[in-house]
Amino acid sequence: TLWEMAEHCTARVWIIGSSYIHRLHAYICERGLGRNLGLPCRITWDGRGGRRWEHLIPVLRSLRARSVAPDLLVIHLGGNSLCSEGRNRVDLLQLMMADMAEIFWMFPHTKILFSDILPRQNWRGQQARSSYGIEKSRRWLNSAIGMSCIYHRNIGLAHLIEDGVHLNSEGNELLLENFREALRSELQK
Repeated sequence: TLWEMAEHCTARVWIIGSSYIHRLHAYICERGLGRNLGLPCRITWDGRGGRRWEHLIPVLRSLRARSVAPDLLVIHLGGNSLCSEGRNRVDLLQLMMADMAEIFWMFPHTKILFSDILPRQNWRGQQARSSYGIEKSRRWLNSAIGMSCIYHRNIGLAHLIEDGVHLNSEGNELLLENFREALRSELQK
């Protein structure tokens, strides 16, 4: 189990994502909380603004070329891909599932967690004035992914800064706690 690995050596965790992950890592560093969240693991944070689901496989290949495979992989992507031109939510789900099959092949001994796509008021590539349809797609995709998830039901639109996309301090604190609890649970299995 991951917990046994953590007792003998340090479990390796990769958290891959978009600006949410980049900003969460910065939030953690600013507060001196420690990049490993006080858990018996070594976390590699890899977040980049604007990152889309389509960037995931190249990012993982690059990390794999430089490092040992992780024991636990957390993926927080998909939100920036929801409004891709010429693609609907079913197409995005099919892409995600095809990529997940490749990831399972690349990392056969790695536990993988999907971090729910967070709600927003503004979406990259949004054409319509209202984000109602995008919100329906976000909820559908979160429920349809069909794998172990980190849920963020405690984070809503009230936790966004003025841009309608990124989290305020309270939102980052909730996201941090959701990640910490999910990782703690996985490391104890």
